[in-house]
Amino acid sequence: MTFNVKSKLLTSLAACVLLAACSDEIVNEPTELDDVESQFEIDVRWSESVGEGADDKFNDLTPAVWNNYIITADIEGLVTAFDRESGDIQWEVQLNEPLSGGISANAGLVAIGSKKAKVIVLNVEDGSELWRADVSSEVLAKPAIEGTKVIVRTADGRIFALDSTDGDQEWFYDRVIPSLTIRGTSAPLATNGIVLTGFANGKLAAFNIDSGDLLWEQRVSSPRGSSDISRIVDVDTTPVLYGNTLYGAGYNGFAIAMDLTNGRYLWREELSTVKDLLVDTLRVYAVTTDGTVVAINRTTGDVAWKQEGLKYRSPTAAAELGDNLVVGDFEGYVHFLDKSSGEFVARDHLDDYGFAHKPIVTDDEVILTSRFGFMYVFNKVEEDSDE
Repeated sequence: MTFNVKSKLLTSLAACVLLAACSDEIVNEPTELDDVESQFEIDVRWSESVGEGADDKFNDLTPAVWNNYIITADIEGLVTAFDRESGDIQWEVQLNEPLSGGISANAGLVAIGSKKAKVIVLNVEDGSELWRADVSSEVLAKPAIEGTKVIVRTADGRIFALDSTDGDQEWFYDRVIPSLTIRGTSAPLATNGIVLTGFANGKLAAFNIDSGDLLWEQRVSSPRGSSDISRIVDVDTTPVLYGNTLYGAGYNGFAIAMDLTNGRYLWREELSTVKDLLVDTLRVYAVTTDGTVVAINRTTGDVAWKQEGLKYRSPTAAAELGDNLVVGDFEGYVHFLDKSSGEFVARDHLDDYGFAHKPIVTDDEVILTSRFGFMYVFNKVEEDSDE
């Protein structure tokens, strides 16, 4: 976890306190993995290099899926579309731009943000560049493509609405950010004429997608403590909409459920995370900043279970695969948890360098990218009950 600050001194201090002691000793040793009797196996259908990996550099270059394409990007500007079934490259383009802001694919478009404050939009069918537009600072989260607009969050606290056909700016909203924040931004969610996103001041806000007018805002995290570090309340998670209920979470704050129409709280549960939530019909699943996986009753906010077997292993956000959760970790293990109990039901080791991004699940396949730029596409193989 790295920080966006005004002072190199504060950067060093934050790293010392939140990541490791200012010595060779690690503050929190990764939890050792207990043996798991796997209830199923996984079949890696194919794996390919997607370009230059991030290693320990921050980015949100999680792949995007569009029809039969898996679209990836690397930190040096290489964008590739793979065939989902075979792994064959369908098209590839070098943008000559350092990328950081995730990939979105919708309505025939691919949108990506860069470290040099640009938004680039490609044709999803052949990778041809349609336009690129300047914004105010680096883009650290994937844009949202909705209707005729591409919505972009920038690291300096602004939101831009760009015309999806030519990149012209239609509106922007400016929010002052604290001097010390977690490096990262909440990816915007655009739906039903509304744009929803979190901010570094601990609030989640809703905007009219056509005009940019602020509709409402609600606090997710409140500053607590006497030091600048203890008062960080960044909301870097992407809001999740389920029916008419909006779910969000923040660092040093809460997981919350609220009414989409007015931002009124339905429940709050104390929790700290920078990883996106997962919501299903029964529960909200979160991976906390210390690596604990937590399941919360979706309607009441009561904690259903906690799994601490991945603490300090830098687990990814969780994805849903049938009755299981899928989580990667820093050593390249893929963990499967039972959604109803949180118990481990299977585990496999895929990569020597570890996973940093949330798994993507489409139909019955799982897509995972490693820190060093390899992508794995695999399926769960159930045991034959007749054998």
